[in-house]
Amino acid sequence: MEEVKIAVCDDEILLLPQLAAVIKRFFQTQNLEAKPDTFSSSAELLAKLYKSQCYDVYFLDIDIPEQDGITLAEKIRAKNPQSLIVFISAKEEMVYDTFRVQPLAFVRKSCFSRDIKKAMENIMEHLRKPVDTEITFYDDLGHPILLNVNRIAYVEAKEKYQDIISIDSYKMIRCAISDLENALEPYRFIRIHRGYLVNFQYIYRIDTNSIILDDGQKLPLSRHRKKEVQRLFLEYARTEKSF
Repeated sequence: MEEVKIAVCDDEILLLPQLAAVIKRFFQTQNLEAKPDTFSSSAELLAKLYKSQCYDVYFLDIDIPEQDGITLAEKIRAKNPQSLIVFISAKEEMVYDTFRVQPLAFVRKSCFSRDIKKAMENIMEHLRKPVDTEITFYDDLGHPILLNVNRIAYVEAKEKYQDIISIDSYKMIRCAISDLENALEPYRFIRIHRGYLVNFQYIYRIDTNSIILDDGQKLPLSRHRKKEVQRLFLEYARTEKSF
């Protein structure tokens, strides 16, 4: 059984084992082994982190000793930008402050049962995303460029150049967007507009005239492409659920 490394940090000592138990049970239902490490302060977790112990998922309270949970999350991000972070807090008014560290979810203690279920579903969605896939693409000058297709969120056309926006990087390539479309279509990229090509796995929602990405960013959706975009999105979503 595959193991997921989990860290839970909350200064409510009586709550910690309960959180760990809930998290462990959920992953077991997904045929994943989870043995959450629990910490009652940010100092304890950072000490473990600085000893090269990194985790796949961090469940953090905001109001914790030494350093608040958001500051702690910034240090976790500096150590491993790909870590999944979930805040579990009674300080609901802080939800917008957490955006700067891009958490996967915010679980309100007042609505714990409902919010934790959705947070866990989001975690599984991210954990099941395919491993990195790299392809070599040749630009208009014949230069080979290595592209990590699973990290590319979208491509934006800029006349003779294309901006490739990845989750952790940015690059500009001289070529036609149609050339990138041909190269990326087998990896489930969808042309949503004459100037935009989007990776299916980062689409959160399709609105009337825009696409909303997982991070909340809004991209324009061409009216005459909408039906095809919806068809492909549903087709890919069904394929994803069948795995």
